[in-house]
Amino acid sequence: MNRKQIRYALARELARYFVLHLREELKKPSSVSDYTTIEGVSFRKITEDMIERMYKEFPDINPKPPYVNIFKLWWSRTQADLRPDKTGHIPYEKSTFKSQNQIFVFKILDIKTNDSLLRKKYEENLTERIKALRAKGRNVGFEMIFSAENKMYPFMELAARRAKLPNRICREILFEQNSFIQKAAYHTFDKELRESFKRTDEILKSVLPVHIVEELKLKGKVEPKLITSTAIVFCDLVGFTNIASTLSPQELLAELDECYSHFDRIVKMHGLEKIKTIGDSYMAASGMIESERLHSIDAVLSALKIQEFLRKYQKSQKRKGLPSWKVRIGIHSGPVVCGILGEQRFNYDIWGDSVNIAQRMEANGEADKVNISQNVFNETELFFDFQSRGKVLVKGKGEMEMYFVTGIKEELSIDGQKRTPNKLFWKIYEQLQEKKVN
Repeated sequence: MNRKQIRYALARELARYFVLHLREELKKPSSVSDYTTIEGVSFRKITEDMIERMYKEFPDINPKPPYVNIFKLWWSRTQADLRPDKTGHIPYEKSTFKSQNQIFVFKILDIKTNDSLLRKKYEENLTERIKALRAKGRNVGFEMIFSAENKMYPFMELAARRAKLPNRICREILFEQNSFIQKAAYHTFDKELRESFKRTDEILKSVLPVHIVEELKLKGKVEPKLITSTAIVFCDLVGFTNIASTLSPQELLAELDECYSHFDRIVKMHGLEKIKTIGDSYMAASGMIESERLHSIDAVLSALKIQEFLRKYQKSQKRKGLPSWKVRIGIHSGPVVCGILGEQRFNYDIWGDSVNIAQRMEANGEADKVNISQNVFNETELFFDFQSRGKVLVKGKGEMEMYFVTGIKEELSIDGQKRTPNKLFWKIYEQLQEKKVN
């Protein structure tokens, strides 16, 4: 016999054992076997079709049943691994094996045809079969498939020996197939694991700064860090309580999500990190990563852009006859300490007197205006116009100089509109940035 003939003879012999098992499946009580599969076909119909297919694939199959049901032996040795969350032994007669049957059909056809396209289709369908088993409450993992295949292998080898087929070649064929199935399972679960890690990474990076995520992955913790120069932006929605009382929870969440999502995009565009949102308050800071940037200028640009978005948002809401938010914005610059709080739910935050002053700038501001401290004024006066407010009494701080930002300087804005920086603005910015770095 050449190798092709041996493959056919081995597949035919395994089909004989398989048909015995399938006929036993049909004898099982209706309480076990009468159900509709996820394919929308009854289990009995699928089993009958498998028997018919075996006879079509192997017209010369030996009609005499084999001496033993290898599936029954396999089940007695492997069910503890396939049902790790269950207790007690379930007899073969009270179980059905649709998934294992489908895999065994592949095994027989794979041995017979040695077809790479058949294997490719098997790999493509493996993920869907795993999902289907999980949908039925089965906790399918690589270890389960590894154990099931390894414990079926000696029974298939036994069938080959009983048929007196060339032992060495049959072992090579069976071992190679066993390796392929395990490798396919490994690739499937490895891909699933990588995708899971990627989703987890994306979620982490959506709630924590990227450099914090990388430090967490590398060290398992984040060391508190002193940042000597940053600018903190506080935004607070004015009249939040009154407006919130007129909206359903779904409407309120949708409105907040729309606003805060725009805030996120704006601060990211100017190199700021969102620190947190607490109800109607939004906090971001510049200088957390890119120390060479001009933090106060970036912070004020973000604040003006938020104001511009809210002006458009308010007009849109008014046309619809809907309420809209106004916002107070406060900015202060100075040193902060940043780090992670908690072990179960990470909370990235910043602390220090600079944070408290920035919050005071917001609290002492006015709706639809950007209120800044003396520090921020000193660091941005080349770029923006201001309205001096003089000294304002601040709780816990005494009197503090404050300024409203009225816009970008006319000569540094596009078309003199005082809204969008022009080329001269960015030229001066880059010159100061280069000076800062050097």
